[in-house]
Amino acid sequence: MTYYISATPGRLRIQSPRLHNNREEIKGFEKFIASVSGIEKVETNYYTGSALMHYNEKKMNCEKLIGILESNGYFDLMKAITSGDAVEEGAEDAARIIVDIISDELL
Repeated sequence: MTYYISATPGRLRIQSPRLHNNREEIKGFEKFIASVSGIEKVETNYYTGSALMHYNEKKMNCEKLIGILESNGYFDLMKAITSGDAVEEGAEDAARIIVDIISDELL
């Protein structure tokens, strides 16, 4: 599993290997993130290792929140992919499969 990030104003979604299939980490994360000033709501998913955080833009911004997550070991921006990256990787995988199928049929 890799890190994933998606951000819009007032909202940040991450996926983290640390949270993936780890109930204790999810519980600890929920408690930790709820204590951060400006966080209004958090939703987590144990199976995907994702966390959706809604924050008050007057008290928090995306960069600061990412920094907090990184400094507490929940996220690594340098290893993260975005939704665009994920779509691109999926398209590349599909293209390779199609080429393999066509190549096999031509032989």
